[in-house]
Amino acid sequence: MDHQRAKADIIIQEAALERLPLAADTLLALARRMVESAPAPLSVKIVVGRRTIVQISADGTNRDNEHFLDLKINTVFNCGHASLWWFHHLRSTGRTLADVAWADPSKVIDMGGGIPLLRDGQIVGAIAVSGLPHEDDHALIMSSLQFFLET
Repeated sequence: MDHQRAKADIIIQEAALERLPLAADTLLALARRMVESAPAPLSVKIVVGRRTIVQISADGTNRDNEHFLDLKINTVFNCGHASLWWFHHLRSTGRTLADVAWADPSKVIDMGGGIPLLRDGQIVGAIAVSGLPHEDDHALIMSSLQFFLET
């Protein structure tokens, strides 16, 4: 896999996130859309700042899914990009979480499924999902966002 190319693609995706409305009703509709369209039980958490705006878990999810939501959100805030970007970054540099001083594995993770909410290039929040394979978690967020970015 070309991890450098994957990182570049994610940077392009992140640029579009500046246009996402951050109103609570929009974020709730987005979370519902992700849970309803997922091919398996899913948990979703959306934060603005560090305040939870929406958290929804479908029947069939468990505490592990909720734990992964927090790890993915922490990763977004700490690395400054989508958690899938972090996954590809580590692999492209031949490193692991253990090689990164700030990357406490009890607080962050190298898996996709967390994306930043941006304004003026700054992270103002994050969206995380858990329940699918981690690359599918990321893809579900991005495909669900398309509806809200196009309106």
